[in-house]
Amino acid sequence: MYRSLLIAVLACVSASTWADSVLIENVRIFNGVDATLTQGHVLVEGGLIAKVSSAAIDVDDDTQVIDGANRVLSPGFIDLHVHLTSHVPYDQIDAHGTVVGAVANDVARHFLDSGFTTVRDAGGTHPDLARAIELGTVYGPRVFPSGAVLSQTGGHGDWRHSSVPNPTLRGSNPYIHSDQAVIVDGVDQHLAAVRENLRFGATQIKIMGGGGVMSDYDPIHSLQPSPEEIRAAVQAAGDFGTYVLAHAYTSEAVRRLIDNGVRCIEHGLLIDDATAKIVKKNDVVISTQLVVYRALKDLPGITETNLAKLAVVLKGQENLIRLIKKYDITTGFATDLIGGMYPMLTREFTERAMYWTPAEVLAQATSESAKVIRMAGRLNRHGNFGEIREGWVADLLLINGEPMQDISVLRDPEKNLALIMKGGEIVKNQTGT
Repeated sequence: MYRSLLIAVLACVSASTWADSVLIENVRIFNGVDATLTQGHVLVEGGLIAKVSSAAIDVDDDTQVIDGANRVLSPGFIDLHVHLTSHVPYDQIDAHGTVVGAVANDVARHFLDSGFTTVRDAGGTHPDLARAIELGTVYGPRVFPSGAVLSQTGGHGDWRHSSVPNPTLRGSNPYIHSDQAVIVDGVDQHLAAVRENLRFGATQIKIMGGGGVMSDYDPIHSLQPSPEEIRAAVQAAGDFGTYVLAHAYTSEAVRRLIDNGVRCIEHGLLIDDATAKIVKKNDVVISTQLVVYRALKDLPGITETNLAKLAVVLKGQENLIRLIKKYDITTGFATDLIGGMYPMLTREFTERAMYWTPAEVLAQATSESAKVIRMAGRLNRHGNFGEIREGWVADLLLINGEPMQDISVLRDPEKNLALIMKGGEIVKNQTGT
């Protein structure tokens, strides 16, 4: 199935330019961490940031010089929770892999053109797509893939219609929906599925750790999977030096996951204060999202069951944000858009600015998310990125306007991103130089 998916995404590769040496001068630098901008110049050589200086940088005639014209220079943005292959219309979820791949091509393009130079795919996308992007065959952001999401029978990733029998009980293929999920029950199946994902090239592993909104047969309060199964997934991931992220909403689910070694919780909207303390004590990440929950009700094909569960978890969103701020829990920047919702991507900036300052949101989308990405350890083959620092990967954006005062300028990347550089490669330049 993935062969046909990959063939479908090869059709559209954007023209970009590469220079061994690029000087971006006369910019105000947001380094990914500090709220205060610094005036200066940045030299890029061989895909890395070679020099950051407040003084003029001397270069030879072969260096491409870009006048930043006092624009803000930022690290490229990072999204910690995407599903590149989950954007066929939700009411067409059984579409063939060629359709899934064709749509994924547009999704990947949209992310990079919106300034997202790196994404962590939180389940469903085969590592072959990440490799195709890395090779330049497909145009898109750098992808840290999780491979097929692991779900127990009747869990949040078990998207079969009610009349479809369990494939593993009949000795058939446990992978469903263009291999985006794999049905696993028991320690041995969890070990095998994790190891298979890692063999394909996954950089981290995604499991479903509790009930979800967009699944019809698992109540939100349900606990998934057993402690022994969670430990098996964590062990297999840990043997490769990486970690497990897990979908979960409730305090009970989150505590079980943390107790058994999970290091990153996706969503977490229904946790209580005591659980938030446990999250902080164990240095666990809560990667949560805003826009998707506020827009899901309008998704074509959403069921009454989905809507009822959405209403439950949405009530906890603002309390979760309060707890994240109260305990200074690492959260990063994530969207979880599905079913063709990806054009809403940049709306996440302004929704977050209702609770955090623009500088805090920009740090979430750069340095904070990069720290989470680096939990993959040596499976991260791309080096350090997410900050403007000498020796780090040159993922850079030149922004028109004043994002530190008005983050809404990022809602229109076509107009307000004058330059997009990914790994030293210029994929967009509208600076006039």
